[in-house]
Amino acid sequence: MRVRMRVGVAMWIGDKDTSACMVAGQELGGDLSDQQWLFRQGDLVLGPVSGQQLVERLYTGEMNAGTLIAPPGARDFVPIADVPAFKVHVARAQAKARVDAEQHAERQRVMRKRLILGSIAAVVTAVLGIAAWQVARWAAVHGPGADEDEYAGISVELPTITLAQRRKDSEELIAYPSSSGTRPAEPRPKPSGQTPSSTTPTVPAGAVAAKTPTEKKPAAAAADPDGLQMATEFDQDNINKVVKGNQKTLFRCLKEEAQRRPGFAAKVPIEFVIGNDGRVTKLWVDHPQLKQGPLYECFLTELKKWPFKPYKGELASVNLAFKVG
Repeated sequence: MRVRMRVGVAMWIGDKDTSACMVAGQELGGDLSDQQWLFRQGDLVLGPVSGQQLVERLYTGEMNAGTLIAPPGARDFVPIADVPAFKVHVARAQAKARVDAEQHAERQRVMRKRLILGSIAAVVTAVLGIAAWQVARWAAVHGPGADEDEYAGISVELPTITLAQRRKDSEELIAYPSSSGTRPAEPRPKPSGQTPSSTTPTVPAGAVAAKTPTEKKPAAAAADPDGLQMATEFDQDNINKVVKGNQKTLFRCLKEEAQRRPGFAAKVPIEFVIGNDGRVTKLWVDHPQLKQGPLYECFLTELKKWPFKPYKGELASVNLAFKVG
């Protein structure tokens, strides 16, 4: 009875302290503790070691219940669990091994959980970082004061919306339209090979020149200096709203052009036509050096993104003028 109590105390100490194997070894009987033992490890016979050393190897996991032992000089080896003096220690070593395995498995679960949480946190941090970068970029481009700093020196005049007119790609620079939305009359080229004398027929004295019948213009066209019928169905308020909300997207194109042309300073009038589907179909840059090229392509690319509403009837033409420098 007294031996069992000492064993229980040693077991509690073994759970709390790594010196339990030494204490357990001391619980062996004096003869058994001092007795020398041989043990098998694979095909090797090792030893001799004391009974206390065998118990210590049981607790460290170097031996198990099936380890074969025998006193020196003995021919037959038996499992250590079959030796009565070691049975209690074998059971306690097995219990300790199970506890250690459970603790190891728990540590592995905790580590995996931490890795998963760490991965999720890294992904969330990356997403938030990208979102913050996008917000900062948007604020830098569209936020208060952003345009003033980035596009200093670029301004735009109020737009003028008129009916679209036919133009040739090779047309010379024309005067920018006034706020009334009308264009100055363009000089018509004189037919080649004719002189004023050849165009005016000679009328004999006393004769009355016959009047040449003239064609009458339609009433609607007569009211318009360009001879266009004023049957419009486009929404000028909507066009003005879209232009006002998107015109600064063209500032980037002008800034890039200014970088390509150091010291560039000019007034750059443009005209573009809005198709019935609400998309910009044609563009003219009324500047002799910028009719074609990177600035024209940049303007056209940005203008095609502007969300005008579809409409019916005559096509709408919008005139803008930018000042750079």
